[in-house]
Order: sequence, then C-alpha cells, then structure tokens
Amino acid sequence: MIQKTAILTLLLISFLFTGKSVCQVNEDKKDDAVIESLNDSVDLVNKFYEFEDSLSYLFSSDTMNVDINDIISENPSDSIYGSWDTENTHYPKNDFSNKTDTTVIVLADNENHKFYLPFKGPLSSHFGPRRWRYHYGTDIALNRGDTVRCAFDGKVRIKKRSRTYGFVVVVRHYNGLESLYAHLSKALVDSNQVIHAGDVIGLGGNTGRSRGPHLHFELRYLGAPINSEDLINYQTGKLISDTLLLSKKNFQYLEEIKKLKAAKYHKIKSGESLSRIAVRYHTTISKICSLNGISKKTVLRPGRRIRVR
Repeated sequence: MIQKTAILTLLLISFLFTGKSVCQVNEDKKDDAVIESLNDSVDLVNKFYEFEDSLSYLFSSDTMNVDINDIISENPSDSIYGSWDTENTHYPKNDFSNKTDTTVIVLADNENHKFYLPFKGPLSSHFGPRRWRYHYGTDIALNRGDTVRCAFDGKVRIKKRSRTYGFVVVVRHYNGLESLYAHLSKALVDSNQVIHAGDVIGLGGNTGRSRGPHLHFELRYLGAPINSEDLINYQTGKLISDTLLLSKKNFQYLEEIKKLKAAKYHKIKSGESLSRIAVRYHTTISKICSLNGISKKTVLRPGRRIRVR
C-alpha cells in the first residue's frame, strides 16, 4: 500500500511539473492570450484539483516568446472553432443560455492585443428586440463612403454580398471573437486576408436591407451574438475593460428571444376593433395595448401587425 501511494505521488508530481512547463503561466503578467481548453470541466491553470465547468485557461504569449498570430495555427482561434468557412456568413450558433462558467477573453493589452473603433458616430439602433424580430448588432450612423476599420487583429473569413447585409465582411479574431461589418458600399479586403486592428475594412454604405447609410456592427463568440455595448463605450470610442469576462449574463437576451418566438401577431383588417381582436384571441384590450405600446384610442390601420400574445 505504501509503495503504491509513493508511486502515485511521484506520478502526480511529474504531471504537475510537466503541466507547468508546458503552460509557462506567469500570474504577474497581464498580456495573456486566451486559448480554450478542450475539456470544458477543468480549469487547467488556476484550479488543477477542482473539477468545474470552466472553458478558459491562459497562456502568456510573452513567456512563450512567440507572436500571438502564431499561437493558434494558420487560422485564428482554430482551437475553439470547428471549421474555417468562407461561404456562410454566420458560424453555427452555440446555445449559451445555460452557461455556468466564465470565459476570459483578452481584448487589449500593451503588446499583442489591440482595439480600434470601427467608426465613431452616433448610434442609430441598439442590440435588442425590434417588434417581432431581434436585432443582433449595433448600428452606427455614417455617410456613404466613410472609412470603416477592423476592431481587432484577425483574419477575414467572409467577404461577400448578401440579400440582407449587402456588402458584408466577417473577421475572426485571435481573441476568439468574430466581428461583422454590414451594409458597406464597398469591401476593401478579401477572404483569408490577415488584418490588424485599425486596418480599413471597407466604405460605409446603404446596401442590403437598410433604411439609410449606416454600419451594422456585430460581435459573436462561437456563433452566439454579444451586445457590443457590453465591451465598447461608443461615446469615448474605447473599450470598457481590456478583458471580457463572458458569462451567462451576456446571453440573457436568449430568454427574450424565446418569448418573442412564442409571441402571436395579428394583421389588422378593415373595420376591426381592439375589442373584437381581444375576443378572438381570448385576451384583453389592456394587454394588447401594453404589448404594443398603444392606447385604446389608437386608430387601427388595415395591414398593421399587432402583437396579441
């Protein structure tokens, strides 16, 4: 028994020593590049002995003495993304509604991580619900031909023209995020092109489904949209923090989307009244008014869609 215990102890010491030499983690350093663990249950750096649902662990790019662009192989964040797709605009969404861990994403530091505001202008629309749809981006007002720049270092995954986004560019970044720039009048980059924070992506425009020139800007992590205002102060043009602690709270909007999908709408016909519509859907006039931000005196115009549930 004693001999077996001694052997196990030696194996454990050997394992810990090997892990430390591979990770080369320096807790005094703040310029850490994020690399995802393949095991979602173990934090390989901070808690060797505690099994928990933790996605992230940190490697110091300074200690490893390599450029961050060389850490993760040919394409950015290959260690967490399953594919490099230059055809489909969006990576398949991961459902983080039950996320129980915190993923640490380094956004900016003094060396390898940089940030640049894509365009400094007033916000014309925010991340959130739009009547019966959900708006996954932040809209920034601009003029046609204004210069749009890349937010973080990365590599262009998508450059195309789509029916909805118009001219659109998607960049996958070394920090694990993807950024999307839509409604451009012209894209000035190509797929598979390495790009840096501040480099020109394209020119502002009004292509696709757009009601006036603006930049539709999205941030996503493993396909799941993130509110860019959780990261960026658009008034100052700077990051709120140099590190994003991505947790379940960043995906609370998924509950809103479930409610929107469960919602029911009615297209008003000529001669219909609120009372008639309320009876048809077994609800009340007050509830219909509350759901649609209208009053009992609102004129119901034929063809308008109103929410009844």
